Amino acid sequence: MKILLLNVPDAHVGKTTDDWDLEATDIGVFPPMGILYIAGALQAGGKHEVALIDCILDRLDPEEAVSRAAAHDPDVVGLTVYTPTLYDALILTRRLRERLPRARIVWGGPHVSLYPDESMAQPEVDYLVLGEAEESFPAFLDALEHGQPFDHIPGIVWREGATVRRSGEPGYVRDIDAIPFPAFDLLPFKRYFSAIGTGMPVGTICSSRGCPFHCTFCCKPYSTYRSRSVDNILDEIAAYYAQGIREFFFFDDLFNASAKRVSAIAQGIIDRRFSIVWSFRGRVDAINEDMLRLARRSGCRQALFGVEDATDEGLKRINKKITVEQVRRAVRLCRKCGILTSTNWIIGFPHHKTREDVLHLIDTAVSIDSDFAQFNIMIAYDGTAIFQEGVAKGLFSPDIWRGHAAAPVPNFVEPIWEEHLSRAELSQLLKQCYRRFYFRPLSILRKLLRVRRFGELALFAKGALTLLGIKGYHRKTHQEGQSRFVDPA
Repeated sequence: MKILLLNVPDAHVGKTTDDWDLEATDIGVFPPMGILYIAGALQAGGKHEVALIDCILDRLDPEEAVSRAAAHDPDVVGLTVYTPTLYDALILTRRLRERLPRARIVWGGPHVSLYPDESMAQPEVDYLVLGEAEESFPAFLDALEHGQPFDHIPGIVWREGATVRRSGEPGYVRDIDAIPFPAFDLLPFKRYFSAIGTGMPVGTICSSRGCPFHCTFCCKPYSTYRSRSVDNILDEIAAYYAQGIREFFFFDDLFNASAKRVSAIAQGIIDRRFSIVWSFRGRVDAINEDMLRLARRSGCRQALFGVEDATDEGLKRINKKITVEQVRRAVRLCRKCGILTSTNWIIGFPHHKTREDVLHLIDTAVSIDSDFAQFNIMIAYDGTAIFQEGVAKGLFSPDIWRGHAAAPVPNFVEPIWEEHLSRAELSQLLKQCYRRFYFRPLSILRKLLRVRRFGELALFAKGALTLLGIKGYHRKTHQEGQSRFVDPA
């Protein structure tokens, strides 16, 4: 069969404020790793013809995306769906159904695993694939092609007349070393980039899955942590390397689960003589100087740390299990070893009761002085401890997310904590965070002194112009970090 996989447009992404319009593509576009891994699994099986369209990279509207899709004349169209881009996914699905009436349309991704009933209520959707799909989706396609039942395949949802059927629990890949490498031949990888990278084309690698921590604001707590073997990770780097990719971003929820693991990966990069630069997302409490020095020797350029709050009391309240001093130490050690740092911060937690609380966070971020920083307003995601607390206080409806899942609207306004500070006040404070942090003479000078290539200078200039006219930044999703920077563990 001919299989077409689509990365959905993000023209109507959910938002936290009305005047927050910086597009995520202004700070970088990363490969859509979820569907690339699935495409790789299909290619490895050798049974189907596979094509892929990244609507975000090419800035395609639904009509343009459908025109490209029609040219492939697919038997099956698969879409990865995230809650913030749900409206775009639904509009695209409806256009696909009109233009390609005989094609089977399949939804997968984090959103459908959270809201299978609401997703299947959309009449244009034929099937759902819940959970991790690298094993279940190829098995589903084989059964579909040969008219066989789906009951033995994990996480498949389908209709039999007026009845919706489901085959057990969502898909789960126990041995992630067995997952074939992403189908990087299906997309123009040299067009993907990071605004805080070097300006070179960037490849994205997930060296592990899951996170054992339970932060109160995170919508996927206590997911089982699974790590790939070092050789398997290095083999994937080699596959990218052969295609001319020299910059890599490890997009794990938790890359540095242990310093020993990071050191083994770094040593492997050195031993295989890969001349690359790489960055990772991780925790501040799982690093040491020996690890960082070895990582730097292997090409590590930047570490992105999820900090979130600026007081030890606040960090305890969100169950972060770190301290402010650990953050300061991590940034100092990275700078000592020649590794850049980026810290992620969140404003609008329930315990941020006054403007002074947020201003203290800004002051702390400035004093810690990481090379980059990302600030966001806390979104109360469905299923999180903070969401349940807000429902109990009557701050938002318990069905606000499920209602959106059932009847998506463009630019869905995501629930935030407005018990103490209004949405408008938090929006203004968010702008202040970015301006205070980035428009310091020392910060600007440090960035200019690091410029070594024209691409870096161009990205720096673009970022500065963006911040000068800042209204904000829409994150694609906190459900999964495939295409955007989101908070590390």
